[in-house]
Amino acid sequence: MEKNEKIYIDLRRHINSQAIGFPATKTGSELRILKHIFSPKEAEKGIGREITLGESLSILDENQKQGLVLQPSNTEQAEFICSCCGCCCGMLSMHKGLPKPVDFWASNYFAVVETDVCNGCGNCEKRCQVGAARVSEQKKKTSVDLNRCIGCGLCIPTCPQKAMSLKKKPNEVRPPQTRDDLYDIIMSHKKGSFGKLKIKGKIVIDAIRTGQTHLLR
Repeated sequence: MEKNEKIYIDLRRHINSQAIGFPATKTGSELRILKHIFSPKEAEKGIGREITLGESLSILDENQKQGLVLQPSNTEQAEFICSCCGCCCGMLSMHKGLPKPVDFWASNYFAVVETDVCNGCGNCEKRCQVGAARVSEQKKKTSVDLNRCIGCGLCIPTCPQKAMSLKKKPNEVRPPQTRDDLYDIIMSHKKGSFGKLKIKGKIVIDAIRTGQTHLLR
């Protein structure tokens, strides 16, 4: 086994030991993903080490340039920050498969566009990982689907006309303080068979009302 191969295998094992998991596959696709993301030197450093504030800001800046959505743990005492794309992240993929996904998310902001300034360049549509920003072929202007926008702000920094901005929602949602508090809330809202049936019914109705019945296939 080559040294570099062992480095990525060790990294995969380390990630898999974390809460989110990263299991091995028969095809070795998980190693190809790691090789695409990390150089051998970066992989050898491992994950979970303490980094400086400067390193943290540098990573966040690079994530923004790459158009990745920052998703912290759903607690005020954040334990991690994921950098996610809409093609690989399970949560964002699920989001794109729902007709009104924001009903199932907690977000305090949404994107707005100043149509008088927008030139329809399409940067925001390309950057949006949840399909919320769309450029009309007729009007050549961007519109934001508020049923989909999670207020991540990715559409803002690359808008050449400075037409995009974030607006705070009138009712602020505060996450639970700790992970234990989060689990208590999850368990208290756990759905039985009837509750799950109601959610399925809501999704069907939302798909019909929003003209997205293709999501039900």
